[in-house]
Amino acid sequence: MEFFSVVSMRYDSIELRHLRYFVALAEELNFGRAAAKCHVSQPPFSTAIRQLETYLSAELVLRNSRQIALTAAGIAFREKAVRLLAQATDAYTLAHGVAEGKQGILRIGFHGSMVFRGLDRLMRRLEVEEPLITVELTEMSSQSQVDALIAGHIDIGFGHSALVPNQLSFVTLFNEPLMACVPPKHHAATKEVIDLRQLEHDGFIIFRRAASPIYYDQIIALCVNAGFTPQVRYQVSQWLTVVAMVSKGMGVAVVPQCLASAGIQARFLPLATDASLSPVQCMWLTSCDKPVVRSALNHVQQCIFPPQI
Repeated sequence: MEFFSVVSMRYDSIELRHLRYFVALAEELNFGRAAAKCHVSQPPFSTAIRQLETYLSAELVLRNSRQIALTAAGIAFREKAVRLLAQATDAYTLAHGVAEGKQGILRIGFHGSMVFRGLDRLMRRLEVEEPLITVELTEMSSQSQVDALIAGHIDIGFGHSALVPNQLSFVTLFNEPLMACVPPKHHAATKEVIDLRQLEHDGFIIFRRAASPIYYDQIIALCVNAGFTPQVRYQVSQWLTVVAMVSKGMGVAVVPQCLASAGIQARFLPLATDASLSPVQCMWLTSCDKPVVRSALNHVQQCIFPPQI
């Protein structure tokens, strides 16, 4: 037991400076040059090398008046010392980067329609400005993002018309108009602006309420305010599915303006009412103290803005 105690004491006495000094000496094979390389005078440098040999109970350097050479133990120790110094540098860089929000894992939840609202711009900006941040993207409904943020499963959420509870902070990035979406051959497809009442007899394809209760209620309310109760034919979970079904003549819909840039063959018509706006939100847990989240939020408003239709 006493033997292991002594060995542990000697091992614990080794400092990074001992390793740096030894590696410099192994490279220079000259005490004067090696000390200068480490920015210390030769006497304390030589003392540190002798301390290291004492701690290791091994001679690392052969000294004579003509030359300096590494012993077999010195050659073996040099390889490990170089590796340990590299690991120490990596540990410092990692810790410093994480503390500064420049390194780490950032988990982002996003609604599929964010692809048309600047999510691509944000990803490119993070790649350039924060190359050490690893981004994990998870597609989910706005309400699912709220639940995932509270549970700690994601760090930032990008949704729209979400009910944001007190545990979360959020910023509304912009308010986006809602538009009528009709099949290319629909009787209203040639109009420039549409009154929703003209869709009274059509079957509606609508975002299911469980995924986004505000959207569902907002669209129903728009129709009721226009003087009719919509005939809800299908309820789906993704806006792209809504637009794709409309393009196939399966019904009509009211959708966010950004989907007009999705490249799907459907006709998008501005609504006659001015009150049909949908907020696009960035959400995060108020109590979150991850530096990588603060760092990412600095870039959000530079990248997420209304698409040019």
